[in-house]
Parts: sequence; structure tokens; C-alpha cells
Amino acid sequence: MKNLLFTGNPATGKTFLARAAAYYLCYEKLNIDSLQSKDIYKDWDKIEDFICSERCEFIQVHPSMTYEDIVYGIDIKATGTMTVDYVEKRIKKLCDRAGTTEELCAVIFDDISRVDAGALLGNLIYAMEFRNESVPLSDGSTLCIPDNVIIILTECRNFHAGHLDYALRRRMDYVAELKSDRDVLEKYYDTVNANAGRIIIDIFDSIKDFITTNAAPGIPDVADKYMFGHGMFMVERTGTAYFVLDKFKQKMMYQIFPFINNLSSLGILRGNIEVYEKALESKLNTGISSLNRISDIRKVMVNSGERVEPYSLEDTISYYETEIIANRCSDYKGLLESVIDAIVLNGVFPCDIATDSLLFNIEVASVPSKSVPVAYASYLVKMNDAPSFYYETAVKGKDRRNPHAYYSTRPGNVGRWAERTDVAAYEISYTDGSPSDTYLPLNGLRLHTFTVNNVCKDNNPAEIYGAVYRLLLYYLKLYEMNISLVKGHSKVYGDLNALIHLEIKYLEALHAELRNVTASTQTEREKARIDYFGTKMRNLRTLWTQCGTQIRVDKEKFDDLVLGVSAFSTDAYEDIFNVTNDTEKIIEIKGVVKMTDLKDYQQIMENIGVRQMVFQGPPGTSKTFESKKFVLKQLNPESDALAARFVSQESISAALDEYKLNESDYADPSSSSKLLTGGWDLVQFHPSYGYEDFIRGIEVKADGGLPSYNSVNRILGKIAEFATIAEKANPDEPPKFYLVIDEINRANIATVFGELIYGLEYRDSKVSTPYEVEDKVSTPVSRTKDIVLGKNLFIIGTMNTADKSIDSIDYAIRRRFLFVDSPADRNVVINCYQNASENDDENSIELLVFDAVQAIFDNESYFNDEYQKSDVRLGHTYFLRKRKEGYEEDFVERFVFQIIPILREYVKDGILDTIEDLIAIEHTPSEIRDATDRSERVRFISDNIMLYAKEFGNTTRAGKRIDNEYVGTFVEEVRTKIGY
Repeated sequence: MKNLLFTGNPATGKTFLARAAAYYLCYEKLNIDSLQSKDIYKDWDKIEDFICSERCEFIQVHPSMTYEDIVYGIDIKATGTMTVDYVEKRIKKLCDRAGTTEELCAVIFDDISRVDAGALLGNLIYAMEFRNESVPLSDGSTLCIPDNVIIILTECRNFHAGHLDYALRRRMDYVAELKSDRDVLEKYYDTVNANAGRIIIDIFDSIKDFITTNAAPGIPDVADKYMFGHGMFMVERTGTAYFVLDKFKQKMMYQIFPFINNLSSLGILRGNIEVYEKALESKLNTGISSLNRISDIRKVMVNSGERVEPYSLEDTISYYETEIIANRCSDYKGLLESVIDAIVLNGVFPCDIATDSLLFNIEVASVPSKSVPVAYASYLVKMNDAPSFYYETAVKGKDRRNPHAYYSTRPGNVGRWAERTDVAAYEISYTDGSPSDTYLPLNGLRLHTFTVNNVCKDNNPAEIYGAVYRLLLYYLKLYEMNISLVKGHSKVYGDLNALIHLEIKYLEALHAELRNVTASTQTEREKARIDYFGTKMRNLRTLWTQCGTQIRVDKEKFDDLVLGVSAFSTDAYEDIFNVTNDTEKIIEIKGVVKMTDLKDYQQIMENIGVRQMVFQGPPGTSKTFESKKFVLKQLNPESDALAARFVSQESISAALDEYKLNESDYADPSSSSKLLTGGWDLVQFHPSYGYEDFIRGIEVKADGGLPSYNSVNRILGKIAEFATIAEKANPDEPPKFYLVIDEINRANIATVFGELIYGLEYRDSKVSTPYEVEDKVSTPVSRTKDIVLGKNLFIIGTMNTADKSIDSIDYAIRRRFLFVDSPADRNVVINCYQNASENDDENSIELLVFDAVQAIFDNESYFNDEYQKSDVRLGHTYFLRKRKEGYEEDFVERFVFQIIPILREYVKDGILDTIEDLIAIEHTPSEIRDATDRSERVRFISDNIMLYAKEFGNTTRAGKRIDNEYVGTFVEEVRTKIGY
């Protein structure tokens, strides 16, 4: 098959499969039918290498792309002077290369439906069908597409997209119509906790059903046309089930819900979207809460049935120190049992993770049964199953073999429970009310000669050292992995993560040091080894410390060990707990279940792998301010501007100045301090803004009266290059960079971003552009057409949701962004008033009018429910008091010249309207003052404001003309009569 088409709605995997198809068909020489059986995620790096190779051209189609950009046309080189030539472009070059080899090559046209495909491809369409046949080019040369070139197209259907014409579509040898596929989700999540996968798939089903049943009249096949793809429901599967669902919740709140809201704003969906989304969020929260199926784990005696009291970490530690260590760690059952108890009791892992990932995990310890078929158990086994697990030893001089239980119910002659003539077990009870189960621990333990280099899960599982060492190692590595996933930029979690890493090194160092333990006999040597290891094991603070407890370490010693300033040794690790008062560092033991703060947008972007975010909201909701405050919080979280009681626009801007990238930074990155600190830049989009303004273009300068021409990076190209250089200079902890795009939807995003639409999603991938520029990333400096958006570059946009006259963000691009609502915030109005007035009350004219304006949108008689309230509510910035004296005139002017004009536009656009005779019910300032309560006062003012917005220019019942003077007088009289 030579011409392939992947078509479907956004997030159905078109680009994902097109890239994979190029690799599997061309490199592995598989057939297209085998694609679905391949583990694409496993082969991700190989696929990326092929896409970036000479055998593949990946072309992100965008509205300003033409035939001359990709096949054959004008090439402008601007390196001081400007030369113009007709040259071969990417497709022609690849076809020429393919003609000299038998290897299969590929061309991918991503999002072909963004343009008129016939105009873009031109005579390529003919050449796609008639392979090896030459077609003429404008200069008399020819182009042919050899048989060994596979053409792959992706088409985004239904969402603001065109359609392929028949001439192109009929030349496709293979067409895959991709739909939002439940089966793909089931397969994707089959490696995570079954309940977590089920919860996500249930939400997928619910949303699909909601879209189907709430379609606006006259829209057929709405689920096929407007149900976004399964890719929108996919998050990274690493970490605990809690972490997976937490990431999914973030994706749901900031991608899926905005998608649904936009369908509603466009009139595609009806119904109460807000109520539905709250119900869905509640459903997910309930699902997260129910993940832990274990309600409790208690310790019981097998024979008497008595519960062990007290059963606490404190009691376990006391026994371990006074009995286990004091007796040279010779109580092997007690030693392992104490480790199991610490894992159950310290609170680091929820019970289900402690059992499933450690104590039941046969990858840690694997004990075979004697039953057929063979079953396997680990550190705990159900008591009823225990008799099947035993091993046999030869009896000297006898034909028979003696059985020895791995999980024994026979009381021991020594140990913690010898006096009770009993054996300890674990009673596990469940959240669903099902009967409790009793589990026996691995207790058929013995001292056995072991090789330090061969401690594995199934080699003598009853050998005490191997059983304990592997459990501890898995515990620490599981802890480290999960803390690294949730730590984000938190210093608290960062220090804990570093401590766990030191403990892993300590454990491995102890393991190595066992080689140096000597004794007079082999048996005594093994006993000495266990004594040494069991005693030192008590130094693993994250095992023996209750979750929520603080650990004191010496800051200087700890930091030096973490950073590698001091050489690691067991003594050096133990010494960090010898604290001198003036260098103390506090580390708190934290559990692995940490639900991400839904306001921690940086962590959310990194969690779900989307590094573009838009603050969206109606006019006056501080979107630009919030974006700049967000950037400052990432670059300098300790800034005084953020700690102030009242955070102002001016203080945020001033604090950001030192991180703002300027022309000298871009010109000579190696000399910039921002290579270490990170930085930011800002641009405002407008309708005439284009690709050449944003990515790359030709810069014209007049030097000495003579023009010079140079191809240069524009703002995105410059900050992307700077971020890449910073990442190369600091690979372990790359500093972060932020590009703030104000009014991002005022330009045509698809045109402005061009090929970089692909780069937004596929970070660290090279994207070819039409312009060749100086490449400061390479050494020595060279020239390149490629551009890379690194993972340390974040794009933050702002968008006015009330302005429908400007371009909306199409769905194929929308899914590459997170959308954060910036609502009208009453508390900001209050805080601003209190800060300016130095009062603690809420008695301000600004707050009263703010409430009255919001009441207009909540009044069914005034608000058109075909619109989303959150898209159009007037924001709080129109109601902020900025000074203690002279505020009266300020607010009158804002009310007259900002608030009323916007509401008048809303009436004109049909967002607000009423059939009531508002002139007849106009309320006087005295009536408003004398209202029975504040809510009635708000309602009276709300009616009047709606009157002024609708009837502006007309006359009142008293014959006065409603104009700026009339409106201003009204609000001032209300203020004076109420006493504000």
C-alpha cells in the first residue's frame, strides 16, 4: 500500500498511528494490518528516530502552507544580502533520495484538511497514483514519486475542518476511519489498577452518552461528529492508581470540561452543563476514595484468635530494638515480621498498595506451591492456602523427605509469640463489607548460606537475608518512584525524595559490605552477617518513622551527600543524623497519595504532559495579571511580591523584570544569567499577526542607507532556542521558560503557529521551517531550518471568552492546551476595597454594584441561556478600589464609561435582553437605600442597570434622558444615600 489516510475526530490517534505506520511499514517492513498489534509506546524512541531520519518527512500542514513550500518553489536566503532561487523543497528532495535506494521512505501530511489539499499538493496528486512517472515542474525539471515512497495523510474531520476532495481521496489505497474507541482505552489501562481503569472508562461512557442525548435539535450523528477521541482520556500510567486518577482528574477539569463547554457555547449541546460536570467530578472523587478496598489490617493470633494489642509502629520499634537487635537478630521470624509490620503501620502506602505492590507481589519474593497447577505466593498468603506451600529436605539414611512449611501455623520454641504458644497472622477487612481474610506471613525462615551477588525472588525464598533485603529494596524504590512523581517543585517533597535516594544507596552499600563480615566458621559468619545487617537496618528512617513525623538531619552534611560534594559511605549516611543546632534541616515523612492542588497549574501541565495553558474568561477577570503572577511563582516562589497581603499588578510586574528576556540575552545566551534562573517573555496577538512575526521571518535593516536582509528567529524561535541552550547547560535540572501570549485567540492560531502545531505536542522533536537561521544551539554555530520546542518551555495564553468576533481555537489545536477559567471573583473586590480603605468591613459601593451586575446574569428574565454565563460575566477588575481618597469619582467614571457600555453591547448581541417594561419599575436612590435588606437592594440596582443598558438614549418615566450624566448621577446618589 502506497497511499494511506487516517481520518477521524481530534484525539482519535491519527498522528500517533501515522507516525507508527511510517516506522513499521518502512523500517520493520510490516504490513498495515499488523499495526494494531504492535506496542507503539514500547517502540516510541525508535519511531521518533525514524521520523527524524533522512527516510521520512513529517509535514505539519497549516493554512499558509503552499505547494511552493513543500515541493518546488522560491527559496529566499537572507544572510545580509538576499538571494532568490527556485529550488527543490522537502518532498522533491525525499523523492530524489528514495530514487537512489531500495529502502522504503515515508512522507506524512498531518492535518491535510486544514487547507485546500488539491491546491497544496498540485501535481503530486497525479504522481501519487502514477508512481515512477515524471510530472513537469515550473523550470522544466520533473518530479516522480518512486514505488518505495509511502504517502500518509491525516484528516481531522468535523471540527472546524475542511474535507478532502474526491480526486485525492480516491487515490488512497488504505483508509482508516478512527473513532473515539472504548476498546483502545480498555487496552491502554489494562496495566493499571482495574478499578482505576474502570472509573475512567465509566466517565468516557458517561460523556459520550451526554453528548448524544443533549445534542441541539437538528444536529444529526452528534456522537460521531463531536465526540472527541479516546486520546483525551489517556494519561501516563506510571505511579499508583491514585496518582493515575489524580492526573486524569486534572485532564478532565482543564481539557475535557472546556471541550464540553465550548460545544455548548457553539450551540451544539444543550442541557445544564455545569450541573453535569459537577456530578462527574463528584463521581470521580468517589471513585478515588473507593480505590483502597482494604479498610483495616490487624494482627491476630492464629490459635487463640485474639487480637494483638497494642499493634502500633511504636510497639514494633520497641520490640525490634529490645529483642531483635539485642539478641543479635537471631529471631528470623520476628525480624521479617517487624519489617512487614512497619510497612503496614507507618502510613507511607495505603493498605492496598502496601499489600498489592509489596506483600503480595511475587516479583519481590516468589514462593511456589506443591499443588498442581503451581501457584505462587509472596510475604503473605491466605491461611486456607498455606498448606500447599512447603519445601522438602532429605532425611539422612532414609528414602523419605521431610516437609517444611513456608507459612507455618506451628508455634515456635523461641521468638515473640513462644510464650503464648501461638503464631501471628494478619486479618484484612474490606471496605465493601465482604468477609475478612486471614493471612499468614512468610515464617518458615532459616539461616542459609547465600551469595551476595545472587539475591533473587525465587532462590531460596525462605532464606532470611534475601527475603528481608528484597522487601526493603522494593519498598524504598517504590517509595522513591511515587514521591518523585508527586513532588513537583515542592521543597518538602524534594528533600524527602533525596533522603529516600540516600537510603537506597545505604541499603545497597550494606549489601556490599556483607562481603567483609568474617567469623571462625561458615555458620558463625552467616549469623554475623544477619546481625550486622539487621542492626544497621534500623537506620532506614523512612521505614521506621510514622507518616507525618519530622526527621532532623544536619543540613550541610545532607546537602553535601545529596549533591555529591561528600563521598557516599555508610558512615557518611549515618552521620547526617548527628545534627548541630545551627545547620538543622527538617524532613517530613509523607505518604505517596497526594492529590494535586487544582490551582497548581505548573504541576498539572507536567503531570499530563501538556505544556500550553490558556487563562480564559470574560472581560475584567485579571487573565493577564494571573498569567504573570503564575510565571513569577514558578521563577521565584519566594518573591516578596507574592507574599504581600494585597498582590498588585505593579508589584508583580516589577518582580518579573529581572527575569524578562531581552535582546542581549537572545543575542548572546552564554553570557546571560537567565541560563540558570529561567526567564519569560510576552507578546500580544492581534488579527494581522502572522507566522513571520511569531516564529521566523526576514528582518530588514538599513545600515548606512543600504538595506540588509537576514532570516531571524522571532519571539517563539528566540525563546525556544534560549530554552534549549539552557537545558543543555543544566541537563539535570533545566530552568523553565515561559512565553505569555496575551489575547491568544485574536490571531489565527493555526496560521501563526504553522508547523509548530506539531511541536506543541511532540516536544523535543525537530520541526522544519521555511527559514534558515543562525543556530546558536550547535557548536560551532551553524545554520538550520529546524526548530525544537523543549520540555522546559511553557506557553501561557490569555483569551477573552466574550469576544465572539475573533477567531475561536479549533478543536485539533484546542486539545493541545489546558484551559483554566478566570471567573469574576467577589473576594478580589472585597480585598481590594479593604486594602485601599484600611477597613475590615464589606461596605463599599464597588461591591454593591458588583453584586448587582452579577445578579443580571443570574436573572432568567435578563440572561439568554443560549450563552455560557462563565463566558460573559463582567469581571472584578471594573470594581476595584485603588486609593483611599478620591475613589468616588474613579468608580463613577468606570461605571459610566466601562461597565454600562459593555452591558449595552451584550444587549445588542442578544446576550442580555428582557420583555419587561423596565422604565416603569425604575428604582430611585432613596428606594434603594430603604430596601428591606441587602439582597433587595442588590435586586433594585440590578433592575436599574439593566434598564440603562437596554434603554440608553431613551427617556425615563420622569422624562429625563438616559445618558452618561444620568447614569453617573444615579450611582453617585446611591453611594451617598447609603453612606458608602
